[in-house]
Amino acid sequence: MLKKANRLKSRGDFKRTLAGRRLCINDCFVVYGLAANPNSAGPFSAERMQPRIGFVVSKKVHKRSTRRNRIKRRLRELLRVYLMTEKRQILSRYRTLVFIARGGSLETSFQDLQRKMERCIQNL
Repeated sequence: MLKKANRLKSRGDFKRTLAGRRLCINDCFVVYGLAANPNSAGPFSAERMQPRIGFVVSKKVHKRSTRRNRIKRRLRELLRVYLMTEKRQILSRYRTLVFIARGGSLETSFQDLQRKMERCIQNL
């Protein structure tokens, strides 16, 4: 589970992140990122180590809520582990990140998801 400080909850924050249009697409998910403002010293500045992260899994991906929740749990765990490694410095460039799951994210192995997520975050 992600810490409360790392969760993205409000609709406005999701909309701002999606409007930021920095994205990376693969067969498992789409990642939108909103860059941190390097000139500010507030809670969303570049000095802040970890961005807030949100997840979206629509009914188009799977009609059963248990499957959609499983996808979200897998993505949350990937990000939680990623934030615990030394690679978390890469995430400091972003104020918010939104992961939108696609159909392939349920059948893909955890290791493949991890590789795709790391590649997306580095290419964002």
